[in-house]
Amino acid sequence: MATIPSDFFTPASMLTLAGATLITTVITNSCQHAFNWNPKWLGLVVGIVIGIIGVLLTENPKFVNYFMGIVNGFLIYASATGIMQMGGTPAPQTGTGEKALQSGRKFWNNWY
Repeated sequence: MATIPSDFFTPASMLTLAGATLITTVITNSCQHAFNWNPKWLGLVVGIVIGIIGVLLTENPKFVNYFMGIVNGFLIYASATGIMQMGGTPAPQTGTGEKALQSGRKFWNNWY
């Protein structure tokens, strides 16, 4: 029988790409929803902070590790925003969708 984990996030799960991407998405969307605050750079800062935390948790980090932590922060940000899909053509808006978007902020609005 499978055991149910007692924690949602652990340092090990937070430092995977999936965990870091989820945390970045949750923090930025929560700030947008709760405080009506969504600067474009917030997700990048959160991603870089998570990358640097990963470096700080390693033994004897070197300069190259900090550089890779910053690069990983950009990867976390790109994953959280779906930046690889931004080059495509946006889907056409229908009348009801446009009205819903104009009525105010939604939880999953783009923050970039």
